Amino acid sequence: AEPAVAAAFNRAMEKAEGTPQFVELVREFDAKGQGAALLDTALRIAGDSAAGDALALFYKEDDWQQLLNDALATRKAAAVIDLLGIAGGKRGVNRLTSIVTRTGLSVVPRQDAVRALARTQTGAEALVNLAKNGQFPEDLKLTAGNALALVQYAGLEDAIATHFPTPNALGGQPLPPIAELVKLKGDVSKGKALYERVESSCVTCHRIGDKGVDFGPGLAEIGGKLPKEALYESIISPNAGVSMGFETWQLTLKDGGAAMGIIRSETADEVIVALPGGVTTKVDKKQIAKRDKLATSMMPSGLNLTLSKDDLVDLVEYLASLKKP
Repeated sequence: AEPAVAAAFNRAMEKAEGTPQFVELVREFDAKGQGAALLDTALRIAGDSAAGDALALFYKEDDWQQLLNDALATRKAAAVIDLLGIAGGKRGVNRLTSIVTRTGLSVVPRQDAVRALARTQTGAEALVNLAKNGQFPEDLKLTAGNALALVQYAGLEDAIATHFPTPNALGGQPLPPIAELVKLKGDVSKGKALYERVESSCVTCHRIGDKGVDFGPGLAEIGGKLPKEALYESIISPNAGVSMGFETWQLTLKDGGAAMGIIRSETADEVIVALPGGVTTKVDKKQIAKRDKLATSMMPSGLNLTLSKDDLVDLVEYLASLKKP
């Protein structure tokens, strides 16, 4: 009610827009009419857990559906779809599933929606349920299979394999035993290119230099830590040994929902879990009914099936070359 205070508050809001602090201000002061700014802020900080908070506040605005429709009709559509997948939430999942099943819509946004849904367990469950109910479009099944193969979702493996089978291995030939593979000499430059290619699940989870995401263990000096035998085993059978601090946790929520991932941080009030690609979810501890540490790695099994034998040898040769200067 005080003009001077209101002016100061508005200046603070303008200065903070596009940052997590803006989300805090909106929440703490219950500021209304901030839908467009909240959505824009969520897009800017998509890699931060505060993006989910921004969307939760955005959904409380009376005009959120119209604002979302408007954003999906702009050049920001791909980023908005990705944001809905990263943040999860019932409204986001529902909007993405409607995009996936919308007949007459071009294939690109529908593919983007499938990939976005595949980034969280809730979204993956939605894809599986569409398939079980006979509602999943045939022209998107390959996209879904490839996207879902990048994460190992506990309890969904059989359903995913049934409804979204991935193509056979690139080479199509059985691999020799690891003892024979280690004797083969690969091409480091080709292995580096395989690691860095956009469709590779390597860069979705691991970082080397400025390439990749800090989700799984860093690989910058992996060649000095593991012999080739262990590198092959990690790729072919990632569940054989999970590094400490990178265990997969399943959180069962009191409202019947679930969250899964690596626990990135924990306070007295909340847990932040991460999924491949850097997706983070903030979970209120009061909402957690049960925690289970899974025996499986989040790194999907059978990555070798997406590579020919020569590709696999080249990739391991490159990883083995990464040592301290």
